[in-house]
Amino acid sequence: MRLRLPELLEERDLTPYALAKASGGKIDMSQAYRLTRCRGRVRYLDTKLLDALCDVLDVEPGALLERTPAAKRRQAGTRSKANRSRTAKPAR
Repeated sequence: MRLRLPELLEERDLTPYALAKASGGKIDMSQAYRLTRCRGRVRYLDTKLLDALCDVLDVEPGALLERTPAAKRRQAGTRSKANRSRTAKPAR
């Protein structure tokens, strides 16, 4: 799954700062910037954050989330496992 936050902010001509301010403290400014910098890729999404994003952007959760095809998920998993093996510490 990916969060369509960068696209939705661009469509509404909003910045992560404006998003955080409009949330009334429900969305931390650093969190808003982090979610837009990662191009929507998130490992987990708290339901309170999802609710706050939906409130501020005036959308339903389905408009905010996009399913990533299984083939892309497998490729991403393969790359991250390869990267982990390169940085793994040798056994003693």
